[in-house]
Amino acid sequence: MFRKVLKWLGIVLGTVLVLLLVFYAFVYFQTESRANKVYEVKLQTLTLPNDSASYALGKHIAGIRGCAECHGADFSGKAFFDASTPIGILYTSNLTTGKGGISYTDQDWIRALRHGLGKDNKTLWFMPAPEVSAPLSNRDMGALIYFLKRQPPVDKTHPAKEVKPLGRFLAFTGDLPLFPAEVIDHEAQPTENVPAAVDAVYGKYLAVTCSGCHGPSFKGGPGHGPGEPHIADLTQTGKVGKWTSDHFVTAIRTGKTPDGRVINDFMPWKYFATVYTDDELKAIYLYLHDLK
Repeated sequence: MFRKVLKWLGIVLGTVLVLLLVFYAFVYFQTESRANKVYEVKLQTLTLPNDSASYALGKHIAGIRGCAECHGADFSGKAFFDASTPIGILYTSNLTTGKGGISYTDQDWIRALRHGLGKDNKTLWFMPAPEVSAPLSNRDMGALIYFLKRQPPVDKTHPAKEVKPLGRFLAFTGDLPLFPAEVIDHEAQPTENVPAAVDAVYGKYLAVTCSGCHGPSFKGGPGHGPGEPHIADLTQTGKVGKWTSDHFVTAIRTGKTPDGRVINDFMPWKYFATVYTDDELKAIYLYLHDLK
């Protein structure tokens, strides 16, 4: 009897193992297919500026759109997922022309920033282009590229990217936005310019960056990974919706909410505090405060 039980247990475990291997094989080939898809896109022609005011604007855009936060203060890239993580190995690119850096033409920059694609027309990995760079106006895009192209070369080579089984599974389920080119409207016509103003229109233009974490509806939700806190609802139905404009600015500047809570460091408020002006934060507040 005991041997029969062991036999059937072995059969069940073997069957489960085979099914898991078959499922993982499906996940592997599906994610490989998505990673290696070659996109056909029509790249816009953009005349880049070459004046000091545009350089300053590009520097500011790189700040508020998080380029410096992800790629480092010198834009040489850094670890996002290192070898110790179960998700994969992924370093942000060295955006300079130093050893290990990129060698981009103007069209290559547009391909990456507008479409989330590399020079081979395959999707970049985990670059938040849909929220950060694809929506940029032509004016801001030109200034950003002008600024980035003029950064001093830094010699820094990063390990080759790799996605581990857990990372593949999360990409398969949609919990890891690994392939940004999939969700970009590659036929969208960019706006020429969005004038800076303390109003909801400009706030919407700026707040799109927040949607990467808080979601397209800004309703927040569960954290994106183990140990990460719940992501706040930024609309009228959340606590932030009860704040005043001054409350919102103070929270970003100090990391403390009106009721005295300390904002978790998973929310990059310290970085935002250094790059956004008060008027920009007020514009974001006006947009978010209108959302129901």
